[in-house]
Amino acid sequence: MINVSQHFGKGIKTAIAKARIAKEVYQEFVSLGVSVQPLPQGDTTIRISPFDDYFLFTLYQDPSSGNLKEPIPIDLTSVGTLYISFIGENDEIRIPYHTQVAEVNMSSGQVLFRISKEESKKILALDNDNFYISSVKIDEKGNAVSDESVLYTGKFLTLTDEAQKSMTEKYEALLELSIKKETDSQFEILNLTNELAAAQQTIGDRNDTITALNNSNIELVNELTELTKETTSATILAAQQAAQAAQQSANATDASNAIAFGGLSNQCKVQALQLNIL
Repeated sequence: MINVSQHFGKGIKTAIAKARIAKEVYQEFVSLGVSVQPLPQGDTTIRISPFDDYFLFTLYQDPSSGNLKEPIPIDLTSVGTLYISFIGENDEIRIPYHTQVAEVNMSSGQVLFRISKEESKKILALDNDNFYISSVKIDEKGNAVSDESVLYTGKFLTLTDEAQKSMTEKYEALLELSIKKETDSQFEILNLTNELAAAQQTIGDRNDTITALNNSNIELVNELTELTKETTSATILAAQQAAQAAQQSANATDASNAIAFGGLSNQCKVQALQLNIL
């Protein structure tokens, strides 16, 4: 497989004399793409106008075919005569490479084709949009002495088709971007909705927990109140019982003291009687 690139905006120095004076013609080459990087087989598109067109190609050897690190230009000086061909069902336009130019280095893979206004009209009328770059060796009599080999193939567009394609591509790109943004927005809305639902669920769960804790606190307060009441009653009863016991102990002590005092009085009386007797 052969890669190709195409340059544009390059001056062409022709060997065509006008009034025996060499003339430099500047022709804007139609670019095969927005990048000057080599394009793989079949990926190139050229634009055909209803006027004279110049196409400058650089043919490269495909890196994958020889384990190369990068594309290498093909030496076209020994491949024979180069043609660009446009083939329809009922017509075929074959155009040899343009030789009356300077500064086109075929040993570096460069080849220039000039498509005249008349040829352009025929090409634009074809029912097939493919083009082919081929090579065949020709002898001095103009006879082919080798099989014709296709070096590269691509497609062509009219300028109208190219403009329409450009507008279509821009529209499709904008549509794709719009769909992507809408899809991203929908995903973002969905994610935010899910996050909101999760947050609401969390808030609901926490509210339930708070309610349960409040109810538990109320129950604990009630239980504490009951326990306080029970504790207070028990304490009062115990205090009363302790007071009664103390009173009973005091009463018993008083009684004991009275008995003792009475005995002591009697002893005093007996002693007094003894003194009187004496």
